[in-house]
Amino acid sequence: MHIPVLFKESIDVLSIKKNGVYIDGTLGGASHAAAIAEHLGPDGTLIGFDLDSNAITRAEEKLKTFPCKKILVRENFRKLDQVLLENNIEQVDGIFLDLGWSSFQIADPDRGFSFQVDGPLHMTLKDNPTDEDITAWDIVNTWDENVIADMLYAYADETASRKIARTIVAERKRKPINTTFDLVAVIESVLPRKAWMRTNPATKTFQALRIATNDEYGAVKEVLVKGFAALKPGGRFAIITFHSGEDRIVKNFFRDQAHADLATLITKKPIKPTDEEVKENVRARSAQLRVLEKISQ
Repeated sequence: MHIPVLFKESIDVLSIKKNGVYIDGTLGGASHAAAIAEHLGPDGTLIGFDLDSNAITRAEEKLKTFPCKKILVRENFRKLDQVLLENNIEQVDGIFLDLGWSSFQIADPDRGFSFQVDGPLHMTLKDNPTDEDITAWDIVNTWDENVIADMLYAYADETASRKIARTIVAERKRKPINTTFDLVAVIESVLPRKAWMRTNPATKTFQALRIATNDEYGAVKEVLVKGFAALKPGGRFAIITFHSGEDRIVKNFFRDQAHADLATLITKKPIKPTDEEVKENVRARSAQLRVLEKISQ
């Protein structure tokens, strides 16, 4: 079951206006989108993004009773400027992004996101990738050893990145690494059991592969620039991050806008989940919510 993280906090900080225009860049289970729509009247607009067609279908069903205008697009949030242009929308009142994994995608073995179930090495946010889309299989089976090692270290701080990359290349020469469990077996052969008593040894590798497969850091950097440009003066940008790499990107961008006197930091320190929320939803333990408000010019 998908449980939204920092749910009330993220809706509250958007300060939603009844006739405003708001973007949910990561529809997922559409819980946040529905909460935004609940605050909007007939003159309000909700724009929702997701690459997964199943998420679009869920959102259509969940949002159908709300009176606001709804624009749901099967696209990455990095295309925010293009979608706004196509819909003749110049500026928006608020943008929300939840950069965490979708529980629906993790639970589907055919998507290849989880090291706990066997499935093909896809890891794309799209539910039906084309031959032109890069998959985790492509990275594991075709990328240069040094590039794989650098990716594992840069995107997941994997200290055994060189050993893992070397073993991946040696194994794929013997036979292709086709499934999630094939890859887990390679990783477990590298890391001693004492190194994975607390967390599965595949955790960091799978995180890095997902980020690389979907160019997640590139997408976040792009949406920050485009999203901030699209905000009305007084508009708010709220983002939930789940690991240090993406949080650093958001924190630095928000700080730079504030230092340039273009925005105000609503959260000088990130909002974190309460102990009660973490007990109910362990996925929330690393979540951080940062909020920026564009200054009137």
